[in-house]
Amino acid sequence: MKRIRSNPIMLIMLVVVCAVAVYAYIKLPADGQYPVHWSFNGQPDRYGSKTEAVSMGPVVSILIYALAVILPGLDPKRANYERFKKEYFLLMQVIMGFMAFVYIFSIMAAFGRQVNITLWVNAMVGVLFIVLGNYMSRIKQNWYMGIKTPWTLSNEKVWEKTHRFGGRVFVVLGVVFVINAFVGFITSGTIFLVLVFGLALSPVVYSYIIFKQLEKKA
Repeated sequence: MKRIRSNPIMLIMLVVVCAVAVYAYIKLPADGQYPVHWSFNGQPDRYGSKTEAVSMGPVVSILIYALAVILPGLDPKRANYERFKKEYFLLMQVIMGFMAFVYIFSIMAAFGRQVNITLWVNAMVGVLFIVLGNYMSRIKQNWYMGIKTPWTLSNEKVWEKTHRFGGRVFVVLGVVFVINAFVGFITSGTIFLVLVFGLALSPVVYSYIIFKQLEKKA
């Protein structure tokens, strides 16, 4: 997995985020308070200093990049990464790109631009889930990426079946996020979270059921 250190797309995104941070730090007034968190309805519900608002993007991007480089080498199943290397690179790029876009939107808000954070973040989360769902079945058994339960990690067949099922669930979740971003048919944050967590937990339950079925056949 050494090649990820020179992955050009991730490096470009990291440079862009850091450049935006430097520009924002120079231009934003030092004594201002800037939105750093938004409610489900898209209204800022927490403000922070310039340092907090500006530093969040680079810190998160550097962390994602570092984890992408370090974790495969620490994984007891590190040999499996060669079996889904292209997918690993792509998914890490998508995750890093998602966080970069969220950061750029937050900096635009700090400069006073009218940005519909709820719409864009929900839409981007939806796209993220759809992409993850389409590649989920290609992720091979490992300890850091994918649906990790005691049953998927102990049986490769359970891992494969669970990730095929989980991929479909993620695509459904993504479509829900995208539609909700533009239509807003779910107006309650609580209901939305219950729906999301319910769907997200279904692969965990599925992995247990599949494990027990295979156990009976053995």
